[in-house]
Amino acid sequence: MRIGFFGGGTDVSPYPELYGGKVLNCTIDTYVRCMLRPTERPGVTIRSLDLQTITHTVTGRTWDGNLPLPEAVMNAHPAIDGVEVVMFSDVPPGSGLGSSSALVVAMLKLVDLSFGLELGPHELARLAYRIEREDLGIPGGWQDQYAAAFGGMNVYHFNADHVIVEPVVSAPAALLELESSLVIGFIGDRGMLTHHVVDDQVRRMQHGDTLQYHHETKAFVDEAVKLLRTQRIPDFGRLLDAAWQVKKAFSPHIASTTVDEVYALARKHGAWGGKLSGAGGGGFMCFCCPFERRLELEEALIDYGVRVRPFSFTTGGVQAWTVAEQ
Repeated sequence: MRIGFFGGGTDVSPYPELYGGKVLNCTIDTYVRCMLRPTERPGVTIRSLDLQTITHTVTGRTWDGNLPLPEAVMNAHPAIDGVEVVMFSDVPPGSGLGSSSALVVAMLKLVDLSFGLELGPHELARLAYRIEREDLGIPGGWQDQYAAAFGGMNVYHFNADHVIVEPVVSAPAALLELESSLVIGFIGDRGMLTHHVVDDQVRRMQHGDTLQYHHETKAFVDEAVKLLRTQRIPDFGRLLDAAWQVKKAFSPHIASTTVDEVYALARKHGAWGGKLSGAGGGGFMCFCCPFERRLELEEALIDYGVRVRPFSFTTGGVQAWTVAEQ
């Protein structure tokens, strides 16, 4: 999964097709984990361990369960038969960390390895986008699929006919310093709000009400990259605050009362800045603070009821491998 830092929302159509979107994010060691194995049972069986749900289908793809995302992945490969897929996520749905796209990309990678499709990361990301946004009609942007496929700290340039993936930092010290200054915590499930928040943002942008805010959000990406490359982490944190104030102007539904209260609490306990890592409404929040105040900030968030989660940055995208079953 990934933490979105700057540019979120400019990857949501129709903005990237009209003006070009730009997003800065980085993957973290929080995963959706999947396993595919052959079975003697006809059809396809999918088991979600964390959701405690099973769905099954035979030829014709009529499912007898309710796991729409993995079902849609297998529907995209109708010739597959006689397999079982088992999965679970490190975080609950509605995390804001891109867990839904991580699931789709992971399953596509499993199918790719198992059946020799030889898809590259761009192809995986585009197919995952099609399944989520077009086949299932789930509103959202492009960044989650590309982050899961490529991994690392990158700027993604989204345009009408192509996507450019730009690695940001080659010096490990810059990422380590930023990682040491970041705190992330889960404040609640945004699942019920996702469609409403994204649709409202798109409507306001198309009507011209928030178009300038999208342009400003995109401009923050280049400044953030400069700060990372020169290891100016305090300024990076302050830029997060400036970008968050602009992001909230996208829609009144982005920051709930709880989100505002948690943000104010974090600022009181030393955070230079922060944001929600997702479309809005809830999920994980990310804060950047001085290293010597990190424990103070974590304790204040925990006392409020935020589920603080340790993490590390990762440099690789989705992975799949084979083992001989016992």
